[in-house]
Parts: sequence; structure tokens; C-alpha cells
Amino acid sequence: MSTGRNLEFYLFNFGSYPDVPHADDTPRRSLYIDLPNRFYDPHRGQWVLDTYLDTLAFGEKLGFDGICTTTQMGGPIGITPSSLLPAAYLAARTERIKIACLGPILNTYLSPMRAAEDIALLDNMSGGRIILGLPMGHGQNWHAAGGMNPAYARERHWEAHDLMVKAFTEPGPFEWVGKHYHVPYANLWPKPIQKPYPEVWVPAAGSRITFERCAQHRYTYQTLFSPRKALKRNIEAFRRVTEEHGYTAEARQVAVVLFVHVAETDKQARLEAEPHMLWVFQNMIRANRYDAFPPGHFSVESLRGFMTAGGYRSRDIGDMTWEELVNEGWAVMGSPDTVIEQLEDVVDDLGAGRVVVIADNGAMPNWMIRKSMTLMAEQVIPRFRPPGGAPIWAREDPRPVPTHAQLGADLIDRELPAHPVAQMPDGRKIDVRTSHVPDLRDQSGERS
Repeated sequence: MSTGRNLEFYLFNFGSYPDVPHADDTPRRSLYIDLPNRFYDPHRGQWVLDTYLDTLAFGEKLGFDGICTTTQMGGPIGITPSSLLPAAYLAARTERIKIACLGPILNTYLSPMRAAEDIALLDNMSGGRIILGLPMGHGQNWHAAGGMNPAYARERHWEAHDLMVKAFTEPGPFEWVGKHYHVPYANLWPKPIQKPYPEVWVPAAGSRITFERCAQHRYTYQTLFSPRKALKRNIEAFRRVTEEHGYTAEARQVAVVLFVHVAETDKQARLEAEPHMLWVFQNMIRANRYDAFPPGHFSVESLRGFMTAGGYRSRDIGDMTWEELVNEGWAVMGSPDTVIEQLEDVVDDLGAGRVVVIADNGAMPNWMIRKSMTLMAEQVIPRFRPPGGAPIWAREDPRPVPTHAQLGADLIDRELPAHPVAQMPDGRKIDVRTSHVPDLRDQSGERS
């Protein structure tokens, strides 16, 4: 089977700190803002961070189109409070893969010029490989970062954006006099390598204001994890706004975020992923509404949509079951064939050209993450690429770098003359590649 598509795949992991109590055992049933940091052990934390970064770097060898770093503050959901610092590390660890920094949160900076300087420097350090994510930030971030009134968050964010873009694109020094910022000498050193400036994604839950700005600048709209019906409604609304701006968003302008786990069979995928998925939804993603929606952070229209239309945080997602997570489209999980089928259905329904793959699913052990990622790269991703299976960066720069996705593409339509088998004590010969999965152990059925 060949889909004939040209999807882009970006690897995203939370890097959650796993050794924490269950949220139900805490006073507020939430770990996001006020879980005491006495639960953090520096030696364990160093291992978590090293594993997180090493797994993302492995994404280049696997053949993902990009890897994503993230900004998470005030809790164990992720131990990278800045997306730019891990991106700098990954720029040194990798050679050509795109690095999407899903942050910074502009409102956490005293001046947008500091953000612009860091971003421009990182773009130079990476050789022009940075994608810039500009989220407003979760409501919880306002409690963790402090120093600002959430009622002004949106207008302050977009003024910061406009100042930063001017600094990227126009000669300096110039003076900026705005409602929230006054910079007498805006004079950016260095300038970014990418012209006019790095590609921008805007992670968002469905605000009309965000759609307007994305459409105006032709930025990529990146969905937040939500049920499929909410994703579809938001993407359709975004496309209508782009039409009001005189064009229709192409597929690459929509990036959909999905939890993904691939195993040898559907049964094995559930066995491996279910407890980890429930853990991350019950603990890491869960948040009380009064934390997630500080006064003024969202418009009345956005709040109404979130709370009444089955959208972002419209219910306690910690109570969701495996069946709900899969059937409602939060997660794509199963054998390679099942994942291919589900991904086809998602991208057909949503018209998305980019898929952001959450592969670590919270507290999943590293060996299991890498097994799923490898199956994804070798048996799933090639089905959504042109012949050859090369990621975008390898097509743009054709120096030979064999990736797992390219190996998978090479093997799609041909059978190898032999495969590794072992003879068991009862005389049966089994395929050792899948012998660790009970349902596949006796597949060959051969006897000596």
C-alpha cells in the first residue's frame, strides 16, 4: 500500500519527571503549579534530561523531518523551562534536521529584544535550522512565571511579536514606542540567518485572534492535543480566516499534534501504551480550570468554545479511558498497518500536512519509546513520503545520510531472501525479529 502523500513528521517528547505522586493523592488533584520540588532528585532529573535530549537527537538518524523542544514551567510536566536552551544543545548534536522551538513564551521576557537576540543567535548556531514556535502559553504559566497581568497577555504577546519581527527584518537602531514596551535603541545583533526570519508556528487552542494573526503572516497553525471533532472545527475556522485574507491555507500550514505509539500488533501496542497514556492524562496534562484559565487570559468567546463545545479542557481529561483516547482521536496507536490507516484518516479529515508525534507518552521507559519510534520510522513514515523515504532536510541537501525511514522505504516492495530464525527445543523454527510478542512467536510454524 502507498498513500502517495507528502506528510512531514516532527518528533515531540514531554521529558516529564516521572517520580511524583499521583495527582489524586495531592490536595488539589493537580501537579502543575504547586507540587513541592522536594520530589525532584537532581541525579534522577539529570538522567531524565539526558534521555530526553538523546532521544530527540536520535530523531535525525531515524529520518524525522524535525524535532521539537518545548517550554514547560512550574511542575514535572517537562523539565525544560526554556525551549531555546535544549535547542542549542541539539543544534550541536545534530547536523541537518529542523529544530522547532515550541516556545519561547514572549510574555515571560521583560523585553522582546532579549527573546529576539536569543532566537537570532540560536539560528546562527544551528546554521539556519530553527523553526520558531510562539505560543501564548498555558494559563498555568502565568502563575509560575509571575510578573504580568493575564488580562493584557494577548495584546502584550502580539506587540512583542511585532517588535521582534521589525528587529529581525529592518535596519537598526530604531526606537519602539508601544503600549507595553518602550525600546529607545532596538538594534539586533546578530541577525538571524534565515530570511526574512525563521519560520513561525503558533501553537493554539482555537482563538479567533490567533487565527487572524496566523493568517495575516501565513504562519503554521499548530493544534494542541484535543479530540478530533475539536481539531476539525478549529482547523476549518482557521481556513475560513485565511480565505478572508485572500488565500486558502495549504496542508503544510496545519500541524496536528497526536500521541503515537507503534508496536508489532494492536494488542501489544495497548499492552505497552495504555498505562503510560493514562498516567500522562491523569497527572501531567490535567489541570484545574481556575489554574488553566486565569482571568483575562482567554476571550469570552474562546472560553465559551472550550467549555461548551467539546474543545480544549472542556472536561477533566484525567478521567478518560483508553477507548475514549483512541476513539476520539487524541491518540494513534497500534500495529504499523493500524497506525498507517489511522493517520490516513486523520490527515484526510483535517487536511493537515504536518504531524507532530508525541512519542514518550509521559513515563514510558526509553527502550519502549525507541522501539516505537523505530517501527514508526521504518514501517509507517515511508508510506507517507515520495519514493526513497528521505526527510525534507535530506531532499534539500542530498549528501548521503542513511536514515531508518529510507531503509524502510527501500524494503517496502521487496522481500529479502532470508530472515533470522532460531530453532526452539521442541523443533519449531521461529522468526526472532518478532519472537518477543506472544501473538507473533509461532508465526513461521516451521519444524526441522
